[in-house]
Amino acid sequence: MSLATARPHGYLLDMDGVLYRGRRAVPGAAAFVRRLHAAATPYLCITNHSCFAPEYLAAKLRRFGIPVPAERILTAGQATAAWLRAQDARRVFAIGEPAFHTALADAGIESNAARPSHVVVSLDRRVDYERLAAAARHILRGVPLVATNPDPSYPTERGPAPECGFFLAGLERMTGVRPLVIGKPGPELFRMAAEKLGLPRRRLAMVGDRLDTDILGAKRAGLRAVLVLSGHSTRAMLKGARLQPDRVVRSVADLRDNSPGK
Repeated sequence: MSLATARPHGYLLDMDGVLYRGRRAVPGAAAFVRRLHAAATPYLCITNHSCFAPEYLAAKLRRFGIPVPAERILTAGQATAAWLRAQDARRVFAIGEPAFHTALADAGIESNAARPSHVVVSLDRRVDYERLAAAARHILRGVPLVATNPDPSYPTERGPAPECGFFLAGLERMTGVRPLVIGKPGPELFRMAAEKLGLPRRRLAMVGDRLDTDILGAKRAGLRAVLVLSGHSTRAMLKGARLQPDRVVRSVADLRDNSPGK
């Protein structure tokens, strides 16, 4: 049975643009998750956002009526902290919001070191010029650059807002150094999610709203790729695109049979 026709054993679900958008739930998302629970279908929500802890995101989803417990959420911030710990990193220079610094601290990593082993960049909506300049100076001295994710923007009710890739673009332009990306479309977040579910990647389907992270990362990692049109991507973006998902649906509400292979 080919990857294109195999029924998956489990799902990896992006969150923003898939289960909710801004301050509103995607219609049908709550019912979809309840169907997964009723069928005992393994799933994990994975997100490139690093601004919020899983407990916060689970509470947000509950307010939308979407029953996802915190243990079923894996953020790029958590994955980045785990990757750094596996590299035996203990002192880094991190740009990010409090939840990301907490994830690093929980992994035993100092996040504001004067002599860091890595510069780590994630979304920080309050970062100032001096901190960006300090990060650039470390990179120019040869300190490796690591990023939680490369997303240039994320969807909100008021339209796109800058994400981690917004800051990375400036740092890359100044230093000439490309980052190692832990989140989507990099392989580490997919690998960690598959390990957490205890399933091989070929038996997982990634459901996401971005061609450049969710779908590209899934294809590279050997997962089925399902694009929803409830977030960033549109049908117009698919026309002529070299990268094509295995299935396109309006939203997770259309995955009524729990099988993206059909």
